[in-house]
Amino acid sequence: MIVGCLFAASSFGASVGQAQNASLQRAPGDGDIPVFTDAYDGSEFCADGSSDAPCAIAPVDVPEFDASFVYRFLAYHAQRPFDRFSWQAFTSLMDPLHRPNQPARWETFPTKRDLFAEVTYPNPACGKDLPDGHLLLASYLQSTGDILIDQTGNFVLFETRINPVAADYITANNLQTRSGRAAFAQSGQAIDFPTGHLQADLAKVVSAVSTKAAAANDPANNAISDVGPIIPVAAPGVMGAQLLKFAWRILPTDDATQNSRYLTRPARISLSGDQTLDGRAKCLDVTVGLVGMHLVQRVASGNGDRWIWSSFEHIDNVPMAANARRPNSIITKEPFENGCLAPGAVDQQYAFYGGLGASGDPANQPISGTLKWADHTPYARLSSGGRATSPDIVRCWRLFSGTAESNFVWQGRLSGSVLANYMLLGTQWIGNPGGAPFGVGEVPRFLTNSTLESFMQDQSDATCLGCHARATSDAGQIANFTFLLDPGS
Repeated sequence: MIVGCLFAASSFGASVGQAQNASLQRAPGDGDIPVFTDAYDGSEFCADGSSDAPCAIAPVDVPEFDASFVYRFLAYHAQRPFDRFSWQAFTSLMDPLHRPNQPARWETFPTKRDLFAEVTYPNPACGKDLPDGHLLLASYLQSTGDILIDQTGNFVLFETRINPVAADYITANNLQTRSGRAAFAQSGQAIDFPTGHLQADLAKVVSAVSTKAAAANDPANNAISDVGPIIPVAAPGVMGAQLLKFAWRILPTDDATQNSRYLTRPARISLSGDQTLDGRAKCLDVTVGLVGMHLVQRVASGNGDRWIWSSFEHIDNVPMAANARRPNSIITKEPFENGCLAPGAVDQQYAFYGGLGASGDPANQPISGTLKWADHTPYARLSSGGRATSPDIVRCWRLFSGTAESNFVWQGRLSGSVLANYMLLGTQWIGNPGGAPFGVGEVPRFLTNSTLESFMQDQSDATCLGCHARATSDAGQIANFTFLLDPGS
């Protein structure tokens, strides 16, 4: 068995207080962005190779993956196909790309609350007469149970959606009900979401085309249309299960210029009386901007048919921690012994960092005490009615150098679209059998999102796939890397 893929020697460390690649400027001299040497063919930007721009075609797998190769550390070129997959998947879900106010593909997917009837809205009345195009939001607790508020004092809200492939699997096996999940566990069947894979082997298609063209004495291969198109390297095929988690920021009404930097949606927030400051159930109509997103897709690639985990953020979210580390820092058991430290003064405005503490102070401190919703901004209030103090959030993990390059190239290709203001934090996949200190085999070893895992970034389990490898259903069954089947948790 070949063991390899050393970590790339080139360093990627953002200047203190700056978001990585936030300005979309190439800066080869200061270490912020690596010197780019690779050429990006236009066909890489659309999954079927039919366009030299991001498109609506969703990728289904990473055909370059070699399952016989054990990836222990992440090399520059090993990661590139996976980051390409992430960007192709992200842009396909956002289609139509240059009409951001039109309904996107992801909006056709059912939400967790749509699929699991036991997960009800706090105020069911908010769903009545909901205008077209409005999101209906209710969740504002992170997976750790913590609450995140931005620097304007407003809550961040979360939403989970499931693509039709995953939703159909859940309903076909009656996994959308507690009794159905219990029966499924007792049946002895394993929870096994559909896996995406290429529909045909390129060599077979090329051979079929050549044979048919030769038989027709057609050297120009005009017979291609009779046997189907040649499937390119990044070809789509059969889509696998896809799970999405969004983080939405409530946008202030008095800053149109700043708000224009976000993918926005009108939204209604469903609140019960025990969540509000005055004790009355409410429906709040607001505008929200996308600040974070996990995009998880099951594919054939990986050692053991696992999932590819992609995580995106808005570039204005947070600065880098003063002691940020590379995502493959596995030498020490405590990469952040003193926590993730504030960089101090910053040169731009961030949604989740105000620089209240001194440089070197621990950041990412959870909010203590009970917070309630007011009926006007700032929405996050103490029980006394006073405004809650917004925590300073920093990003603990640097971007891998190849991911930074991928961002630079894709953001440039998306110029003119609001999506150019989003960055890929990383693409995590199963590259080896795991074991200490390699976790479950995920590479890069660590991956977190500052809006979805704000307060646990410095912990030893700050790894998306590593955490979700422990997921079980509420019937106690191993749940194939998703907590979705324990909807009450």
